[in-house]
Amino acid sequence: MKYVFDPDDLEILQGIVEESSEHLNGIEEGILKLEAEFDSEQLDAVFRAMHSVKGVAAFLDLIPIKDTAHSLESFMTDMKKGLYPVTSEITDILLKGVDILQLQIRQLGEHVKKLEANPPREKFELLIKEHGFQEFIQEAEVLRNNTLENRESAQEESCDSEIQVECELPESVANVMKIEISSFREQLLQDFFEETGEHLDTIEKNCVELEKQPEDLERLNAILRGFHSIKGAAGVINSMQEEETPDDPFEKIKSLSHAAESLLQTFRNQQAPLSSPVIDLILETVDRTAALSQMVQGIESEDLPIEDLLSRINALSEADKEANQSIISGPVESIPRQLKAFVNITNQALESMESIISSAREDTPISRKRVKQYLRALNSIASSSRYLEYEDIFELIASHTQYLNDLIPGEDLVNPGLIKELKSHHGQIKKLLGDKVADIKDLLSNVPLEYGEKRIGEILVAQQKLSQEELNEALAQQKKIGEILVDSGKVEPEDVERALLEQQLAREKSKEVPEPARASSDIGGQSIRVSQDKMNRLMNMIGELLISKNRVFHLASKIGLEYQLPGLAREVKDIAAEVARISDELQDAIMSARMVPLRILFQRYPRTIRDISRKAGKSVDLVVLGEETELDKTVIEAINDPLVHMLRNAVDHGIEAPDKREAQGKPRQGKIYLKARYQGNSVIIEISDDGKGMNPEEIKLKALGKGLIRPEQIESMSNEEAYQLIFLPGFSTREEVSELSGRGVGMDVVKNNIEQVGGTVTMSSQLNQGTNFLLRIPLSMSIIRGLMVKMGSQSFILPLDSIEETVKLPANKIRSYKKIKIADIRDEIVHLIYLKDLLSLKEDFAAPVITFDMRIPIVVINYDGNRFGLVVDSFQHEQEFVVKTLAEELAALKLYTGATIMGDGSVVLILNPGQLYQLFLLLDYGG
Repeated sequence: MKYVFDPDDLEILQGIVEESSEHLNGIEEGILKLEAEFDSEQLDAVFRAMHSVKGVAAFLDLIPIKDTAHSLESFMTDMKKGLYPVTSEITDILLKGVDILQLQIRQLGEHVKKLEANPPREKFELLIKEHGFQEFIQEAEVLRNNTLENRESAQEESCDSEIQVECELPESVANVMKIEISSFREQLLQDFFEETGEHLDTIEKNCVELEKQPEDLERLNAILRGFHSIKGAAGVINSMQEEETPDDPFEKIKSLSHAAESLLQTFRNQQAPLSSPVIDLILETVDRTAALSQMVQGIESEDLPIEDLLSRINALSEADKEANQSIISGPVESIPRQLKAFVNITNQALESMESIISSAREDTPISRKRVKQYLRALNSIASSSRYLEYEDIFELIASHTQYLNDLIPGEDLVNPGLIKELKSHHGQIKKLLGDKVADIKDLLSNVPLEYGEKRIGEILVAQQKLSQEELNEALAQQKKIGEILVDSGKVEPEDVERALLEQQLAREKSKEVPEPARASSDIGGQSIRVSQDKMNRLMNMIGELLISKNRVFHLASKIGLEYQLPGLAREVKDIAAEVARISDELQDAIMSARMVPLRILFQRYPRTIRDISRKAGKSVDLVVLGEETELDKTVIEAINDPLVHMLRNAVDHGIEAPDKREAQGKPRQGKIYLKARYQGNSVIIEISDDGKGMNPEEIKLKALGKGLIRPEQIESMSNEEAYQLIFLPGFSTREEVSELSGRGVGMDVVKNNIEQVGGTVTMSSQLNQGTNFLLRIPLSMSIIRGLMVKMGSQSFILPLDSIEETVKLPANKIRSYKKIKIADIRDEIVHLIYLKDLLSLKEDFAAPVITFDMRIPIVVINYDGNRFGLVVDSFQHEQEFVVKTLAEELAALKLYTGATIMGDGSVVLILNPGQLYQLFLLLDYGG
């Protein structure tokens, strides 16, 4: 088959090849496992793989791939319904279909590879071999029909003909009937919660950006796709409920998503920009949907009504009801399942065609992209019509397709005649489709429910199309009952077809069997979801492994020194080195898996800034940089609240009102910058604004008024020290309590939360120019690299990030000035302090005998640009240490960030450099 593609389609073709290859990888093994032993999860996985391949092929209507996958998917659907077990014949046909799919994908991949070497700039053709897919589909359909017929015949023979009882199915089929639904639904629920959260975050971000750039159609489409995906997923979950109730959260989510989607579709069709009230309504829908999702998870317990929100959304929607009317009036449940799919597909295609027609502008060149979209919608209807053998619809679409192919995009102009012709085409197709569905609805109206339990022949007898004697005669033959009756002239083909439809509809009315949608994990996929608990457990295990590794090294040293067995010591060290290499690689892999981009955090904040600035009556733009920077997931969760608080402060305290900014010569719109970058083993997050800055004198007076400092401290306090007062509990610059601030609960909590993850927060400000906060966050809370030092008989660990250098100075280079020690290190004066004095160690330290050539070990600490020297007794070694949480009593001191267990079993405390510096200043050693 020959296909014509645009240059832009090359990227889509690449995606089809990559994604289809992933889904097909390993699927043969899954099919063989199903034959050997039935497993509902395995069946789900194969089903999702087939469904996914069909879905991606439908993007470009690649019929050989799409139809082959659809044929295989039909078998999976039957087996999920429990219609028949996996037999060797079915396994053979499934494997044959997979072979054809792999040949098709491989062939397509070869074409794509050649095109990648020399990307086309104009339309290009691809000849895709069929590989006998049409013959395969016919063969598969025959096997499927025979299997269904044999199953029906077997039931007829085993069931009592006079008393309607439920026949017992083979055990393998009974297992299928049990679905499976429970485990499959649990998996779908987990995927639903995660994917809905991702969609809502994306919608929220795009809403905020769309308000700034109302003409950005791609963002509007992205929002529409998000709501459409949520609606579809909620519909699938809802369809698997035993009973449907109006208060069901999934039904509410589905209704809200549909209403929002319809509203946005209206604005897109009219090419009208979204106003702020509409954005507000969409964001409120996002919040309500998120709350409903949390309610299902047990996070929220209060029932959430949606009627008021739905009525406001509907009030804003001004769509042309007639133009968007479905081809079917009344409930879609009143038609058979395959016709429901037909109605859904054709309705979506008609909506797409209507949107393209309504957006056409006269006297402008015909858009190649729009023509292509229109043709795809037509092809979608044509494909569905062909499955149902609606030849009149197929022929009508063929004539319309020819009309469009005669147009020359880019040269021909849109004119009234063209628009009129397209509207006429649309109306003809819509009417014909509507008539088809209406005819079937009329034909099948008031179908008795007992038809669901009757056989085809019994239905025909009940309709007096056939006598009981004629039915008995036909049943004696080994053929399909429908074929026998038609061949013998007893009934017309239309009567059999109608009876089959009525039987199916009656069965669906009595018992609806859900068709699960695609879940996120597919056979052969390159990524899987892992729960946070499992990741935490892995991290704890690697921590224990590191401790064991250090114990082996300690044992090797002990063997060599204490037992004087150097040969054995070397052998143990070699083994320890190999264990160390493996554990280091394992640690890197697990740490990497726990790292997630800050984007998942940062993309929430444009919405936060928008809401706060509107409440405060200010105009603020948030500029985000470095959102690809990665942090440990547990750290990201811990810093969310502090970041939100600082952003709120930036709007409320920092950015001035628009009129005031304008009077000062500033732009009316203020800017807040949120930046992230790597620095060593830490991530630096910077929050700055171009607002009014902080007045240090005002801060001092506020602190004095709240009793946080004494009057005599004000005169000697520097501006930098004054800025640190904002981190004291109870400090606030607000006179009145508002919704945003003024409660005196804020920056002290921010600082505490940041320090709890081993981070630090500092700030600087310039009056009328802005304020800058700098957060230094460790990449991980679990493992750090540090230097172990000794003071007396005790050992301590200093994080390597905070150490600028280590030196051993001659004793004569250390001088005294007043009551402090100083030294000249690399031509700079550095204040010194003994670690034993900082920690107030009570141990008796013998006064060292200072000689002229004695060298004193000093660790130079650099805490955010502030340097001081820590005098210790000795340096021990540098390595990675597993951080263990401290008991509440020690953790409250904040001087220690944790502890670690050494190879010999001893416990060593990890020092907090920030708190060491604060203590250094507090004791007046800083001058």
